[in-house]
Amino acid sequence: MTSFPFSIAVSEPHRRPVRIAAAGRLLIWLLCLFAADLFSSYEAPAEEASDSVRIATFNVSLNRRTAGALATDLAAGDAQAEHVAWILRTVRPDIVLLNEFDYEPDGEAIELFQTHYLQSADLPGNTEPLILPFVWSAPVNTGLPAGVDVNGDGRIQGPADCHGFGWFPGQFGMVLLSRFPPVPDEIRTFQRVLWSSMPDARRPVDPASGRFWHSENVWHSLRLSSKSHWDVPVLIGNSRLHLLASHPTPPAFDGPEDRNGCRNADEIRFWTDYLDPTRSTWIRDDSGHQGGLTDTAWFCLLGDLNADPADGASQPDAIRQLLTHPRIAEYPAPRSAGAAEAAEVQKGKNRSHRGPAACDTADFSDRSVGNLRVDYVLPCRGLQVIAAGVYWPASGHAGADKVTCSDHRLVWIDVRLPDATEDH
Repeated sequence: MTSFPFSIAVSEPHRRPVRIAAAGRLLIWLLCLFAADLFSSYEAPAEEASDSVRIATFNVSLNRRTAGALATDLAAGDAQAEHVAWILRTVRPDIVLLNEFDYEPDGEAIELFQTHYLQSADLPGNTEPLILPFVWSAPVNTGLPAGVDVNGDGRIQGPADCHGFGWFPGQFGMVLLSRFPPVPDEIRTFQRVLWSSMPDARRPVDPASGRFWHSENVWHSLRLSSKSHWDVPVLIGNSRLHLLASHPTPPAFDGPEDRNGCRNADEIRFWTDYLDPTRSTWIRDDSGHQGGLTDTAWFCLLGDLNADPADGASQPDAIRQLLTHPRIAEYPAPRSAGAAEAAEVQKGKNRSHRGPAACDTADFSDRSVGNLRVDYVLPCRGLQVIAAGVYWPASGHAGADKVTCSDHRLVWIDVRLPDATEDH
């Protein structure tokens, strides 16, 4: 495990936007066109509540085809990274998980992104530098050869024969940035957990033959997490807040056996077991410690989970395992005017979707998939959700030209922690 914690003694203001919610796809779209100022959450910032914390997740698509290429691009000046940083500097999270940020053991890429983009006074656009001094990252399974024929093509090579699809170890990695310090001795990673170790795992079956799709050798070699699962506690005053971070494989790029759909659902199920002391005894972290999260711990689960509650190719109960979990708080799904507008304008597959378009967080192919809600920030019960949103401005508004830096949009929530006790 490798981490890159560092701190910078800089005082910087944190500002909070005003969010005004609305319901109904057509109503939202019309208001986007004729009264869009109501939904321009970041045009009328307000000072944050002194006891609130903004937590965000953002699949930034800062992945490259070769190892080291991201650092090279960032050092040279990268327009995509500038747009990602502009969004982060506009939303101003206190904690953010970046998905699809290539992992590099020396930490050069994330340091360049911090110093040359997030903290730079020279970034194009009228945004203040954002100081998130604590950084944590670790190796992931993408691009890590499994040593077996994972995809069943008779060969043991290439990105599809890795524990997670990738062209080099660390591609599509994850990074946590935080205003609050992590607790290094309590961080847990689950990169090496085997899929076959999960009780009642959804082992893919070939529908034509009725046999298991993976050979015994592959099944007992393949890891569960396509990237990794992390439990990273941070100290907020005297409170410990566990950040539960992951990025399950997309339920696509497979066949009728639905092997990626099965894996996606089980990667999500890992968290449902981890949150239940009666079901987590099978779990062992990468240091050999057994069990899940204590039933008194405060947590926030976040990441690109690649599963929509109503649409897309994920298994029907994949994300509902979490959305209906008794330890996860119920609050209205974050919305944006830009998502509602995009579905109306792009049409295609969006026309047949059952879920509310305003809740979408990713802009996928309108012909084959359509826009979906796949990115989540899910706090535990006991944390008060004050506000929430998706950064997807309607066309013509500030930032609308920046969001195409990724096919995903940043999702944020503001929460208030109860009075802390040392047990948390």
